[in-house]
Amino acid sequence: MLTDRPLQLEVLVNSPGPHDQVRVRDPFLALQRLGVDCRIHERPFRFNSCIRPHSLVIWQRPLPESRQRQWEHLQWLRQRGCLLLTEWDDHPDLFPQPVRRKLQAMQWAPLELCHGLHSSSPALVTALRRLQPLGLVLDNLVTDPPPLARPKHRHQPVRVLIANQNRRAEHHSLVQQLRVWLEQSTEVQLVVIGDQELCRALPPGRVEAHPLLNYQAYRAVLASCQIALLPLLASAENDCKTPIKLLECAAESVATVSGPGLYERWASPGCSWVVTALEEVVPAAMVLACDVQRRLTLVEQAHQWVCSQWSLEGGLPWRHWLYQQLWKRRSQLDQRLVERLHRAAGLPAMTADAFVH
Repeated sequence: MLTDRPLQLEVLVNSPGPHDQVRVRDPFLALQRLGVDCRIHERPFRFNSCIRPHSLVIWQRPLPESRQRQWEHLQWLRQRGCLLLTEWDDHPDLFPQPVRRKLQAMQWAPLELCHGLHSSSPALVTALRRLQPLGLVLDNLVTDPPPLARPKHRHQPVRVLIANQNRRAEHHSLVQQLRVWLEQSTEVQLVVIGDQELCRALPPGRVEAHPLLNYQAYRAVLASCQIALLPLLASAENDCKTPIKLLECAAESVATVSGPGLYERWASPGCSWVVTALEEVVPAAMVLACDVQRRLTLVEQAHQWVCSQWSLEGGLPWRHWLYQQLWKRRSQLDQRLVERLHRAAGLPAMTADAFVH
């Protein structure tokens, strides 16, 4: 193992937006506060000016012009003694069609032409193993969960949040039951972030509609609600997601109705009302809206769970240690890369001696 050069991190944010706050910005800013030598760069990137030699480079969602261009990036980094991890947070089949076509055309180069994946999902790393056998899994965690907010659950109307992105099928399945609920009860305020199609399908004047928000604004709206609906169909692609929405709700003292996919595996018993079918989501929410004590029981258990097991501050030492271990083994990791790509089609020869130790 090499131990002569200290760890230094260069983080490239290629796809900025609300999704990068928990996955990229929060953990690496927290490492900076601990004194770790870590820099965060926004696109467009000039490698010569933003990447120091002998760095662990973590590149979020790279989308190069071509497979050849990704190979050139990788070689440039290797020649300067850098390791490259591709930060990837979703199954490729869930990406917009134009992005999928581009990735397919370059034979998934961002995933294959790197030393390893940097991900929050063990299922995703497993699904992508045919392209990239090495994956570092680091959970999405919650930064500084606020104190338990019991008093808001005594307020009327009950604010019910739907803030899931790219859940058209799931949201469409809820429309009829939501319409009936809103027509029957004046003590419910539906709050929707992002899904304008869902808003148009519901009774006028009964929905507080928001566009997609930055992360801080989203958390503020979330904190104002008492219940959140987290419908998610079970599928191989959805199983590669993480339970971050569930964790954020728990941190903000919001009771959740979740499922039927993904969340059953992650939620600690008593921390969410997990359903087995989409048609159970709205009826469960109706029960919670009327039963304050049942709602508070869920909220209290979930808040304790996220504070004790899912706080970013508690996970930082482990994250830092893992990066250090990778860096110590950089020569072995590069050798594995060379061996894996030795016979890759359409690439120039890659040799181990190109890596500067």
